[in-house]
Amino acid sequence: MDQAQMEAAQKMMQQHLWALYAFNAGLLVLKMFILAFSTGVVRSMKKVTPNPEDARAMGTQSSSKADPDVERVRRAHLNDLENIPVFLLISFVFIHTQPNLALSHFLFWAFAAARFAHSVVYALYPLPQPTRTILFLIGVVITIYMIFANFVFFMNPLVQPFMMKN
Repeated sequence: MDQAQMEAAQKMMQQHLWALYAFNAGLLVLKMFILAFSTGVVRSMKKVTPNPEDARAMGTQSSSKADPDVERVRRAHLNDLENIPVFLLISFVFIHTQPNLALSHFLFWAFAAARFAHSVVYALYPLPQPTRTILFLIGVVITIYMIFANFVFFMNPLVQPFMMKN
């Protein structure tokens, strides 16, 4: 393979990684919006409002007591807010480390599947523990793997200037 073919293959792989990242990022952010909207829907159905002005607008009494169904959806959304933005940042750097394409697909799709499943078993159809914990940990392990892959890839350029001999 000559230099031009290698550059073309590298460019095609980078475009594929960008597409993988963009598609997964879109899915994950859309899921976060759906959970945010779902919290409002469950609040409305249960007529539970967090603020007096909301209660007046709905024609109900303000509730200082948390509803378990509302809180379950809200906590699922908060869990997403703690995990998905970190993954999106780390995976953005990861796609610039020339990763293996098959491994990248596995990591991105496994993270997305774990986060979707986590929301389902947390907010919609609660399953006994450790189901939720396992799904949470899948995402954490993937993110940590990407962090270390980023460290390894970018460590040489950081260390190299200190290793040069005069």
